[in-house]
This record gives sequence, C-alpha cells and structure tokens, in this order.
Amino acid sequence: MNAFSAVLFIHLLGAVALFIGYGIEWTASALFRNAASIEQLRSWLRVFKVSPPLSGAGLGILLLSGGYLASLSGAMKQGWIPATLIGIFFALLLGFALILPRMKRIRAALPSGAGANEPLSASIRAVTSDPLLLTAIRVRVLLATGILYLMAAKMPLLPSLAILGIAVVVGILVSIPVWNRASPAAVKA
Repeated sequence: MNAFSAVLFIHLLGAVALFIGYGIEWTASALFRNAASIEQLRSWLRVFKVSPPLSGAGLGILLLSGGYLASLSGAMKQGWIPATLIGIFFALLLGFALILPRMKRIRAALPSGAGANEPLSASIRAVTSDPLLLTAIRVRVLLATGILYLMAAKMPLLPSLAILGIAVVVGILVSIPVWNRASPAAVKA
C-alpha cells in the first residue's frame, strides 16, 4: 500500500465517521419528540452527545486528508474544492449557530432531580420539537451528501454550487413534515 492509498482510506474513514455522527443527530433529534418522560429524553440526549465528537473528528480527518490528497493530485484548482469548502463552512455555521444553542436550551429546560418517569412539560416539549433544530440537522445531512457527490463528480465551481443549493433545498423539503406537527408524545397526553 502506498501513501496515497493509505491517506485515501483515512479520508473515507473520516467520511464514515461524519455520516455516522450526523445520522445519530438526525435519529436522536427525531426521537426527542417521542419521549414521554424526562428519563427517556435524557437517554436520547446521551445518545445525541456522541455525535459532535464523532462528526467533528470525522470532519477534521476529512479536511486534513482531503487537503493532502488535493495537493498531490492538483485538485486544488478544480471548482468543486472551493464549493466544498463553502458547503463545509455553511454546515459548521448551522451547527454552531442553530443546533448547539438549541441543544443547550433542551438540556437547560430539564429539571434537576426530577423523577425518572415524570412526564415532559409543555415547555420541554416545545424545545424538543423546535422545527429549526430539526431542519438544521436535516439540511446539514443533505449538504454533506451533496459534498460527497461533489467529491465523486468533481464538477466546475458553478455546477458544484448549484448541487449544494439543491442539497439545501432537499434538506428543507425533507423537513417540512416536522414544521407544523405536534410531537407524537404530546398528542397522546
């Protein structure tokens, strides 16, 4: 195995870690809405907590190994590279500006010392069903999928930006069902 193959393998492992982390975010955030008790919500928050370190490490590996691979192959001059960097910046912006503050709000809304089977209050249900949180997570997953497509297709800048725009729109479209729907657990109460 030569150095290029080893770095390419590490690059692919970074992508796997990123997508597993984002998949955990999507799944756990969808399940927040189904939590019937404080303990159930705390359980899904513990699952969600795995995502940032996993996806962050995956992204770091992707950037370092991708930069190395691009420098070897001369890909830095290709249009999909700046489009990918713009997409990564936008995904980070979604995470730091929309997702992390809402996750902190959910954790802060949980009462300390509450009984494990205590039902969730209406205010906690409101923060766990925040459509902006759910939309930001879904958009970020679809944006990462669009970036993955760019890595394979290696398109010029404008078509690459169009692909990322389409990925964002698809992420928003996939989120529409959660915008006006009450959480399933709230409907049962």
